[in-house]
Amino acid sequence: MGDSAVGDGGSLRIGCVAGVFDLFHVGHVDVLERARRHCDRLVVAVLSDDWALNAWGGRPIVPLPERVQIIEHLRCVDEVVAVDDVRPERLIGVLGARTVFAASAADGVLSVTELDGVPAELITVLPAGRESTSPILRAAIDQRQSRRSVA
Repeated sequence: MGDSAVGDGGSLRIGCVAGVFDLFHVGHVDVLERARRHCDRLVVAVLSDDWALNAWGGRPIVPLPERVQIIEHLRCVDEVVAVDDVRPERLIGVLGARTVFAASAADGVLSVTELDGVPAELITVLPAGRESTSPILRAAIDQRQSRRSVA
């Protein structure tokens, strides 16, 4: 869509995807590309290691600065911010998101239930992306998710 002005008095439609994005893989790319097709500017909020520990019971394998740097290099992403939470006033107020994207089943991208407090009318649910075909990466993701379900 580019950075052209659309609708609503010529303002940009800003979308936001929040997630941990640990063990970055093709499914993450799929979700981010889908989100970008629904907005003029895509902001990605990468959740901190402490957030992951508190919410999921474990720290990410890839440190926050590296996760941020990986996402900064994607063509579909316009801005990346590191955040400690997903409070609506942060996503909507500070970042200016008019749409907050949730993933239906993507590893590391927040779902609707994890976006507690964000008004339902601002949430757009995207289908999950592909899974990695790497058996080593899949095993690591599955192991982390099994720890997360216990937390």
